[in-house]
Amino acid sequence: MSIILLFAAKATGQNMQLIDSLKTVANNVSIDQKIAIYNQLGWQYRKLHPDSSIYFLNKSRLLIDESNNLELLPECYNFLGVAYLYKGDYLFSYDYHEQAKEQAFKQQDSLQYAHALNSLGRLYEGTAAYDKAIEYYDEALIYFQNLNDNVGLAYIYSSLATFYQSQKNFVRAEEMCKQGLELRMQEELWAGVAFSYLELAKIYNDWGKPDKAFTTLQSAQKYSQQVTANMVLKAEVNTEIASLYRQKGEYAKAQELMNMAQSTAESISNQNLFMKVYLELGRLNYDLKKYDEAIKYDKKVVVAAEKSAFMKELREGYLNLSKNYEKKGDITTAYENFKKYNEIEKRFLDTEKARLAQQHESRIALETRARENELLRIEQQKNEELIEEQNLRNYALLGIAALMFVLLVMFMIYSYRRKRDNLLLTQQKDKLADINLEKDTLMNILAHDLKAPFNRIYGLCDLAKIDKGQEEQYIKMMQDMSSSGLALIKNILEVSRLETGEVLANINSVDLQQLFRTKIENYADDAKAKSIDLKSDLKLDSNFVTNQLFLERIIDNLISNAIKYSSKDSAVEVRAFKNSNALKISVKDHGPGFTEDDKKNLYQKFKPLSAKPTAGEASNGLGLSLVKTLVDKLHGTISLSSEVGKGSTFNVEIPELHR
Repeated sequence: MSIILLFAAKATGQNMQLIDSLKTVANNVSIDQKIAIYNQLGWQYRKLHPDSSIYFLNKSRLLIDESNNLELLPECYNFLGVAYLYKGDYLFSYDYHEQAKEQAFKQQDSLQYAHALNSLGRLYEGTAAYDKAIEYYDEALIYFQNLNDNVGLAYIYSSLATFYQSQKNFVRAEEMCKQGLELRMQEELWAGVAFSYLELAKIYNDWGKPDKAFTTLQSAQKYSQQVTANMVLKAEVNTEIASLYRQKGEYAKAQELMNMAQSTAESISNQNLFMKVYLELGRLNYDLKKYDEAIKYDKKVVVAAEKSAFMKELREGYLNLSKNYEKKGDITTAYENFKKYNEIEKRFLDTEKARLAQQHESRIALETRARENELLRIEQQKNEELIEEQNLRNYALLGIAALMFVLLVMFMIYSYRRKRDNLLLTQQKDKLADINLEKDTLMNILAHDLKAPFNRIYGLCDLAKIDKGQEEQYIKMMQDMSSSGLALIKNILEVSRLETGEVLANINSVDLQQLFRTKIENYADDAKAKSIDLKSDLKLDSNFVTNQLFLERIIDNLISNAIKYSSKDSAVEVRAFKNSNALKISVKDHGPGFTEDDKKNLYQKFKPLSAKPTAGEASNGLGLSLVKTLVDKLHGTISLSSEVGKGSTFNVEIPELHR
């Protein structure tokens, strides 16, 4: 079986020679080997003939039930999910990937668990549930990294590339796609290499870089020719190249490529490919002013999309039909198709998300009910045992009632002494709990503030791999961030001295003007990355006696939070001035603001708030808690002025301390 699985793992795309070999071998092997072979046959057929894929995978499931060997069940479910996706049934695909995730979790199969997460992320992305999709992608990425699985990493980087492309973050999309391409090159997965180039070309085309897209598609075409059996991949590449030729007005070349793609699409049962090809054929004939031909193709797209619940393709099909009928002068039919397009446009996201969410919630509800029933059964059993035990105690109490009466006076004396001891013990426990709480808080602050430099160092490592020739610059930046991290550890350790009465040792005269300018310069790159205008208004012409460590942490958290929660192309305004013997700081953003419920939990640790970082940045709910703690230590005050949808302003006032 190991030879078969190794052969299958190295296969790329739909390999008909491999399929024939697997079918031949399957006749004379054990049940466990047959399960593995049927799984691989299901995987090989997934794009060309999804129905055949489902057929072999169902045979695998029957053998798994017969042998009770659940080892390959998560893989079987994952492959079924992929087959149903290519067949065009989102809901069945979702069901099988969920089952794959559950079975993989039970069997501690980290690889199949990660693949299930990746596939579920793609399904959620397809229904525009982007927040749910990125959660699954991030978790899958961690698993593949821990497993050091290059094939899995290539898959997740591909998923992240399409995700960032959908968010119009083309820089990040290009970065993810190139990382996946590099891994597939290393593993010599030529079909995967061709697919990565195809994805990269789509990104460039969407980015408004058609020339770069065309060059990249030529690379995709080159590698797809090496995978002679992968008809689907070739058809997808030809369709994308034809689209670029069409946009350039080179219609003859586009038509030649689309004829080959159409022949492939009509010879297999892959609904994904069918709709891609026919949508492009419709666009080509529209540009050629062959409106009747365009209508023929668009109608077939609409029929296929309605059957498979591909709402995005259905929406585009109706829009194309409306345009074609308008060109023909049939305004009534054009208007009817436009109304259907408009209806889908309005309900597109909510409908698909609701269907998946409802199914997911139903499963959770059933699982919750099952757990509740089990807990009730256990609780009932415990109650019965307690009743029996209590009866025994009652009999015993009756026997010693006389003795208890004699010992009553002694018991009262003993109770008095015990209460007194318990009171002292409770006081000691309360003190210990307070100390532990402070230690927990300190560790959480350390984890919270160290995450940022480590994330940046990790990101620079990735950049150094991609951007050859700039290693020295990236190493210098990583050294600076490492120094910053070490300084941060030293600073956090200083906070612990609060408990030992060493606060005064940290009080000194601070050059406020220099401090604020340095902090604003430190966050300039973060703001620039999100196209945020970081403004400052500083009226600080004298030194100020305070705890510099605490003041720096307050400024860092307020500015970083303002950038983190602000939208692109907005502004963050930092104002500071010294008034009498007090320093006043104001940090204003133009983010989503805080609700009334948010304000109730504003400074509590780990309390989730309604606002979310606008570019996927990390947030663990400790920043504002840290600011409040440090402001209190400096005998200052902090207040918030915020309205939902109109941004927020944090105002801090800190009195000058005495040495």
